[in-house]
Amino acid sequence: MTINNQPVVCIDIDNTIADYTDALRMFIRQCGRDANDYPCPNPIAYDFSKTAGWPFTGDLKSFLWWHKRAVGDGLYYNEQPYEGAVEAIQTLHETGWRIIISTSRKDDTRGTTARWLKANNIPYDGLHFGDKTDIRFNVLIDDKPDVLETVFNTYDALILHPNHEYCKDIKGTVAFDSWSEVPFILNEEEEYV
Repeated sequence: MTINNQPVVCIDIDNTIADYTDALRMFIRQCGRDANDYPCPNPIAYDFSKTAGWPFTGDLKSFLWWHKRAVGDGLYYNEQPYEGAVEAIQTLHETGWRIIISTSRKDDTRGTTARWLKANNIPYDGLHFGDKTDIRFNVLIDDKPDVLETVFNTYDALILHPNHEYCKDIKGTVAFDSWSEVPFILNEEEEYV
């Protein structure tokens, strides 16, 4: 799974490299939803509508409506990288890893993702929109439980994820609390290189 003898790491964006939750929370505040009424806590499930305290709690269609409005208002560009994410990805790239950014953002029709990556100095060798299992990689870094489980069951790859509540118990994965840990984890797992 190397390209030109370089190992490949496939990395998701939303709630993996960048804080989608906080960007959505900020959009909700900008729309006048008060923190006392809607504290908008970190999600306990990948499906945000299953977490109490959001204006769309219990209603997936309402979540999708809020998401669409937020994207139209620049949500993807407004997301902030998690602390240490940019530096960790730069380190991986500098040490010979090919970086494939892969996202399920089917609603990015204006190139926002590529502009965001450039604005945040995130190096990458490929940008993929769609099913991550279409890509051949040595390492996957993602937060979506279904993707993590599918890759565990079908790939011989190292699988990492941020230590979010909704993905911390996925079998066969390695959780990290800080992006600064990621280059060290990959260096220790030489069998995947």
